Amino acid sequence: MSRIFLVLACLSLLPDVAIAQESREFQVLFDSLASRTIEGRSISEWLRPVIRHEDIQLSADNGQDEGNGYVRFWGNVKIIEKEDTIWTDKLRYHKDTKVGFAEGNVLMTDGTVQLRSPTATHYSEEDLTRFEDGVEYRDSTTVLLAEKAVYRSESNEAEFRRNVLLKQDGLTMQADSLAYFREDELSRAWGRILVTRIDSLDTAITHILADSLFRDAARDSIAVSGYARLVTIDADAADTVYVSARSIVLQKDDQMSATDSVVVSSTTYEITGDSLKTYKGSNGFRVSEIRGNPIAWVEKSQIVATFLRLVAGEKADSLFGESEVFVATMDSVTARVNQLKGEKLKVMIVQDSVRTIEVEDNAEAVLFFQQEEGGETVGYRGSGDGIRIDVSSDSTRVGFYEGVEGTYYAGHLLDQLLNLAGYIYEPDSRPSRLDIALSFWADYERVKASSSADESTE
Repeated sequence: MSRIFLVLACLSLLPDVAIAQESREFQVLFDSLASRTIEGRSISEWLRPVIRHEDIQLSADNGQDEGNGYVRFWGNVKIIEKEDTIWTDKLRYHKDTKVGFAEGNVLMTDGTVQLRSPTATHYSEEDLTRFEDGVEYRDSTTVLLAEKAVYRSESNEAEFRRNVLLKQDGLTMQADSLAYFREDELSRAWGRILVTRIDSLDTAITHILADSLFRDAARDSIAVSGYARLVTIDADAADTVYVSARSIVLQKDDQMSATDSVVVSSTTYEITGDSLKTYKGSNGFRVSEIRGNPIAWVEKSQIVATFLRLVAGEKADSLFGESEVFVATMDSVTARVNQLKGEKLKVMIVQDSVRTIEVEDNAEAVLFFQQEEGGETVGYRGSGDGIRIDVSSDSTRVGFYEGVEGTYYAGHLLDQLLNLAGYIYEPDSRPSRLDIALSFWADYERVKASSSADESTE
């Protein structure tokens, strides 16, 4: 033993000398060495050590072999493993398990990705690093903050938990948990999700609430599900649109689709249906298509059709309906329901007010009028190839064209005037825009507040 000690003592005077440990793959190079025995354990201390252990290289200002399988490093600690480099103030590393516990100003990078945290645990065998005291992730397109994270270096995948915040290409997202796949720029999030998205022209902002989310940044698409809701505030359109559904997908060029229990609310209309698709038409106007038992409410009118299409123009919006069209409007003067029926519909809306309603193909109508102000209410049942109603601020004009047939009903005969076949008028089923807005913003603030509360308890 004395001879070995002498050899170590001599070698300790020489810089950059390799010392064989129990494992042939574990080598230490150093500027100076001091050894002692404590409680039967041989303790070695190094100045400016460099450790080579299989495919890992560690360097620091100071190091110590604790004699129990652990080695410690402090001062400008640097770990290089494959493509990854880790800097930290302190490191405790186990030679057998190849697990390192880093503490103080931890920075991990492969040249493209940076992860920063006060502490980290690196598992070399699994090629995995765990962060438990807060972490910041950055690459060329993405910033992620969370309280906890696991990063897998070989696959460039990460999972973030608790108060996750993502910033990416004009999008900000909060979530309870998020998995990020850097190679494909994919994100999966779940639990109390809040997304804020700003369009490329900075004219429209969209807020999204959901239970789960899938984000494909390369394709600029977002798919949310659960109780999915969004609101779009468009400065150019001077409108705020709310959408809710079981599933909503947003894609580039302002394309959106929604399925299952769809509800749309704007300052002009409310619409329900089983599916919604919106996109920009060839003229640049925004087009919305609603299918699956769609119902639209515009002012006092309820509109039913097999298919509805809304075109938002610069000066006017147009609502088109196809197949089994039925329009029911409560007349405020007579307190009766005016009815229109046909196969095609066009409604012109200007400044949130209906200006024209036109029904074509086997058009039928039941209409009620007052013969004069305060006078008797009379009815009319008519049919023709088409019906057109023009509404202005002070009058309403009704016109039938081609193949017109009709019958007037005096006041005492109104009970004989039956509703049109397929009659439907359910005003109580109309979504309340006020309730939609109050519910959305209450949940929006609740998610924001819960995130702040979680931060304050840490």
